[in-house]
Amino acid sequence: MSLSFFKKSIGIAAALLIMVASCKPADAQSRLRNTRFINAALKSSDSTMPELIMKVASYTSTIDRTSFFLNRKFDVTQISLDLPDIEKRVSGFKRRLEERGSQMNLRSLNSGLIILKEISRGLSSDQSVLTDYSRELTSSNAEIKKILNDTFGNIPSTDTILSEQIEDIHEEGRKLDVLQQKSISKVNLLRNRISLSLLQATDIISDMQYLTTALKLGMWGREQPPLLNIPIDQYKSSFAESAGLALKRSVKIIGIYLNNNWNTVILGLLVFLFFTIWIGLNLRRIRLQENAQSVFLPMHFLSKNLLVGCLMALFTYLPFFFGNAPMSLMHTLELLRLIALSWLLYPYLTERSKVLWIVLSVLWIVYAWDDLLIDSSFGERWELFISGIALGLICIKILSSKKPNFINLPESPVTKALLIFTLAQVTLSIYFNITGRASLAKIFGVSAIQCLMLGISLKIFCTMVLEAIYLQSEAYQDSRFSDFIDFKNMQDRFLRTLWILAILAFTFSLSRNLTLFDAMTNTLASVFNKTRSVGSMAFTFKSVAVFIFIIWISSTISGIINFFFGNNKTINTGKRNRIGSMMLLIRLATWTIGFSVAVAAAGVPVSKLSIMLGALGVGIGFGLQNIVNNLVSGIILAFERPLQIGDTIEVAGKIGVVKEIGVRSSKISNNEGADIIIPNGDLLSQHVTNWTLHDRQRRVEFTIGIPYQIDVKQVKLWIVQALAGNEKIMQDPAPSISLQQFGNAAIEIQIQFWINEIAEASSIRSNAMIAVYDVLLQNGIQFPHPAMVAAPEIAQGN
Repeated sequence: MSLSFFKKSIGIAAALLIMVASCKPADAQSRLRNTRFINAALKSSDSTMPELIMKVASYTSTIDRTSFFLNRKFDVTQISLDLPDIEKRVSGFKRRLEERGSQMNLRSLNSGLIILKEISRGLSSDQSVLTDYSRELTSSNAEIKKILNDTFGNIPSTDTILSEQIEDIHEEGRKLDVLQQKSISKVNLLRNRISLSLLQATDIISDMQYLTTALKLGMWGREQPPLLNIPIDQYKSSFAESAGLALKRSVKIIGIYLNNNWNTVILGLLVFLFFTIWIGLNLRRIRLQENAQSVFLPMHFLSKNLLVGCLMALFTYLPFFFGNAPMSLMHTLELLRLIALSWLLYPYLTERSKVLWIVLSVLWIVYAWDDLLIDSSFGERWELFISGIALGLICIKILSSKKPNFINLPESPVTKALLIFTLAQVTLSIYFNITGRASLAKIFGVSAIQCLMLGISLKIFCTMVLEAIYLQSEAYQDSRFSDFIDFKNMQDRFLRTLWILAILAFTFSLSRNLTLFDAMTNTLASVFNKTRSVGSMAFTFKSVAVFIFIIWISSTISGIINFFFGNNKTINTGKRNRIGSMMLLIRLATWTIGFSVAVAAAGVPVSKLSIMLGALGVGIGFGLQNIVNNLVSGIILAFERPLQIGDTIEVAGKIGVVKEIGVRSSKISNNEGADIIIPNGDLLSQHVTNWTLHDRQRRVEFTIGIPYQIDVKQVKLWIVQALAGNEKIMQDPAPSISLQQFGNAAIEIQIQFWINEIAEASSIRSNAMIAVYDVLLQNGIQFPHPAMVAAPEIAQGN
């Protein structure tokens, strides 16, 4: 075999491998071409064949791969379809700003800013995609041009099939080059159009922000004539014209905003479906119980109107998913919330409160509609004044009335504070309206009614959340998992959390109503993102807040684990909680993972962390030995599990039930109701008696004395009879009755028996002693008294 033949074979084999390994899926014509090429390569004896085959295989692979990606990956059809609508919107905002910019109010400017920022984010995303496309297409086109400029076709070859293959490569390369040039031109054209629209949107946002700042600075001065001195021809548009224009514009704004935030809507609906199904299943489970009516008695909303209640909850939390959304969308969701809230609340209102609620609902609709108006009008000024007077009178009437507002529904403790806050805002609205500060009058009037209705909604929302927890507890009260959960305690604790969340939601909504949301977020961002330094260490409040927040989350998760698998039911029922000892390891793992994530998220350098750990090691060596000893002892207790939550133990002369196995110490509850805190190190270093390590059985004993003249065998039979009548005394092993000793006054008999539950030892022992005493007394046996025997002995001694 010659060397040239060997080289040729190696070259052909390498080329074939390249074609098989690198070619993308091709059409039938391409597969046929490759098959013909392989057959020709195997039959050819040309000395130039290996080099030619290598190039043809590589170029074929490149062409097939480029064709595949050009047809599948670089698709800009959707961007091309969406761009004209975006350009139209941007041009519409620009035209509106040029024509009516000086007449736009804060709400209108804020809505425009929100929509334009959404459009800008979408344009930036499309621009990034197109930039990547352009870069990849340019790189791919350079490879095609390299193929077209290669002179490999000039290499002499007598094989006609190979020549056809080379010609096919050139032909397809030229076609691909044309297609790539068209695609690059199309992508670059779209990039230019998007860049222009993005630039225009950025300019409009800048102008609107300037107008917003100017309006906020100028609204504290008198911007319009005083209410009582308004000329009839002061305003160009009537109230009806402004209202109709506001409605049309609001519909467009809602459509644009939801089109860019459909994922948020889907998330809110998924949460709604989850809780509706969860609560519905619990309701169905309870209705199958015999005591269903008594279970539903403490409930007010979910048991009667599940769908309406869940819809009301949806429209309460969904606005907070959007962040700073346009007020037209917010008011639409709030209107739906008002309808659901009225449906739920109306049956519990007194006759007087029903009238007040109807008036409040009408006032809310008036204020919400007024908030959407673009231009001020003569009718709007007087409508704000009359609505403010009506709202103020309602607040005063409710505050001054001693009668309850609800039937079978508790009054909220914050009702008075909420009404006073609403009255203060509406008073400012009336004052600003009278003095000609129309923007401030609208802002404070809308904020007043919004805060009042939101406060009521949050109260009902919190009540329904507690009802959902109550339903869960009642639906699964007989389940094994329920043994480890105290739902009553859960409701009490969760109520505090709900109040905190309600306060945060109220504050968030208030800042949005007073048009302070952007200012608040910008101020917080500047404060938290500013770099500060202490010595050589640089940090930001953001990193510190992230670190504290993650540590707090870890602590909360640890507390939830401890709470859900707590020991209250274990202590009360005497059941042993096998999960309890593992909780310590889970909580330690939660803390460790949380600390690691907090350090990584806060950006703490590893070198500084090493210094901190070194300092901690020195502290352990000098003064923290006991703490570390207890910590390690707690981990050993969790692994070895010599005791668990619910066990009855005795240590250092103290006996009680294990209530908690903590990181540093454990708690036992004694019979007097006190909690004894024992360091974990003592539980390992001292002798611990675990009465319930394997089971909860215990031996109980007591001793009695009978006179010498009594038949002992008959007494034993009577005692056996008395003990057999007690169902809580085990008969296997059978009770033991034995003579202890011959005393001075009586024969001492020891009675021993076993019981199944150590927690009932005292009561069972007492009942057994009473039964033995009664049966012996009924048979005429008198128990000897020690004093009656001691007196003759003393006399005899004299």
